[in-house]
Amino acid sequence: MPACRQRNWFTPGILAISGILLACATENIPSYPTVQLAPDRRALLVTFPNQSTLPPFTLQNLLAESTIAPGLFFRPQRFAQVLLSPNGRHLAFSTEDHHTLVGLLDLTTMAVQEIDIISEGEVVAFHWSDDSRTVAYDYLPAAGYRRVKAYDIQTGENLFVPRDEGKSTLHITFEAWGSQPRDVLLSILDIRTNNRQMNTVTLGSRK
Repeated sequence: MPACRQRNWFTPGILAISGILLACATENIPSYPTVQLAPDRRALLVTFPNQSTLPPFTLQNLLAESTIAPGLFFRPQRFAQVLLSPNGRHLAFSTEDHHTLVGLLDLTTMAVQEIDIISEGEVVAFHWSDDSRTVAYDYLPAAGYRRVKAYDIQTGENLFVPRDEGKSTLHITFEAWGSQPRDVLLSILDIRTNNRQMNTVTLGSRK
């Protein structure tokens, strides 16, 4: 049997964000959708395996007012980072705005859920766990030191790096998921000494 090979699909004029297909002679096409980002980054195009499509999901479909901080209004210029979950159910996304919206798009209902706000900062990258239960994200807050947060979809909890890792002179970067739920391998760089360490920590919620 020929070896499986991973393909990233690109459509001319559109940047393909997800839609990785394992091409094997005896395997079926996966059941999850493809999500593509329009060239101007102001719309998402969702295509299902049967080639049916949804109307473009635009910035106007996003929340106008924060549910986390009522009275705070979003004025997104474009989508920034987007990443589809391994099971194809949720799309994690962030926007470019003074108040960055970090959210989830449920591709079965097209409902948007706000999970975080980053004021005067930006999301750098998303990272889904293999079971699609948790999404972690690297972000740059206004202070300029890279940090990591996560969100547990099943419990609705925002997850954080333990406080002893959060010193102000550290750049903290996600490297990989650990062997246990909520365990993550982090690269921790001390700006003052240029010393880098690799630590596995357990993300926790703040009560």
